[in-house]
Amino acid sequence: MSAMRLERRLRISGILIALGLLTEAASLVRIHPLAFLSFMFIGGGFLAAGIVTYLLALVSVPSSPAEK
Repeated sequence: MSAMRLERRLRISGILIALGLLTEAASLVRIHPLAFLSFMFIGGGFLAAGIVTYLLALVSVPSSPAEK
């Protein structure tokens, strides 16, 4: 059950990171002050959320019992 939860969280973090990268790539096309703000806050926010979700997914997985 925890493997399915881990896969789901990793998939969500990957989607957030991809959205951040797409937002940043789209903001590089336009030369406008709002493009920079979207690059920093929207794209950076998606990237930060994806990284935090990824790290929390790795940390929250219970360790397997020690083999005897």
